[in-house]
Amino acid sequence: MDERPLPTERDLRDAAKFRERIHQEALNRVRRFDPDVTDVYDPHPVDAYFEWKWDYPGAWYLYVSVPEGYKSRDALVNAIVRATIDHMGQPRKPH
Repeated sequence: MDERPLPTERDLRDAAKFRERIHQEALNRVRRFDPDVTDVYDPHPVDAYFEWKWDYPGAWYLYVSVPEGYKSRDALVNAIVRATIDHMGQPRKPH
């Protein structure tokens, strides 16, 4: 197999936009617990939102996706919500 190419500037922008949408969804959920929250805590760097696939015709393809270890977007959002609440040290009960 050939080595994976580096992500392009466009790949990085696409991943950052995708990550921002995930963060906004998580922020909306966190605000149920604390309406004054302005940011979420995401321990995943932007490059964790890339998924490489080796496919026909024998080349690497880069996709923007949820970080490895999450079965769905919703699972990732929930993990970011929990991490944010834990990071803030806030109780987990809604207002």
